[in-house]
Amino acid sequence: MNQDLENPNRVIAPVFLYDDRRCCSKIIILFKIFGCIFYTQTLTTCDKAEFYIIMITVMILSILNDMRYELYHYMKLGTIFSSLNEFELWRRTLLPQSKIIFSGAEFAIKLVFLIKNFPPELDLSFKNICKFGDSIFKIHILVLFLIYFIVGAFSCMMMTWNNYPRENQVSSQRQRITLPNPIILNNLQTEECSICMDLDNSKTWIILPCGHKFHNSCIVEWLNTQQTCPICRNNVSVI
Repeated sequence: MNQDLENPNRVIAPVFLYDDRRCCSKIIILFKIFGCIFYTQTLTTCDKAEFYIIMITVMILSILNDMRYELYHYMKLGTIFSSLNEFELWRRTLLPQSKIIFSGAEFAIKLVFLIKNFPPELDLSFKNICKFGDSIFKIHILVLFLIYFIVGAFSCMMMTWNNYPRENQVSSQRQRITLPNPIILNNLQTEECSICMDLDNSKTWIILPCGHKFHNSCIVEWLNTQQTCPICRNNVSVI
């Protein structure tokens, strides 16, 4: 007989199926490979190409690290983990911080190049392979920094939009919330509030319709996020 039928009260832990194909990450790596090949064929032909060689080397290392990271994810595609936490622990073994290190180094090199060559001079005439590659690289950096700026500004705007109005709304709710037909109690010498676990006799107590008693400030705080009694879970309507 099935074990689940033999023991209907048995708790089954939730599992996590990893099915993320990470298509966007793979497309980005593909573009990086094409870019690295292009810069290798053009920028290394320049005089005093040491800076470009350093930049290309860092790009290759960053691409190899990204490919390693994506390969391990691809190998785990379809794997069932016992929980989401187990998946997160596995992902930490891949050293995701290394992606930040390589990306930061690449970003720093491009930033130095942009500052050193600002305002950029572009030559897209195909007459000189070095100048053509250098012009494409400058356009690449300008577009990249423009994207970073837009994404950063949008992220800051969304954080401001989500946090401040919500805090103001919660604060307003805390001022307006009231209980239906509350019974106010005072001087409960031996009672302990089940929310704060405090024996503070100076606070005003409220008894809910279900009969359970709490500090007035504690139950108001609780009802800002929950609509049930903290003990019996009976529904508590608020105005």
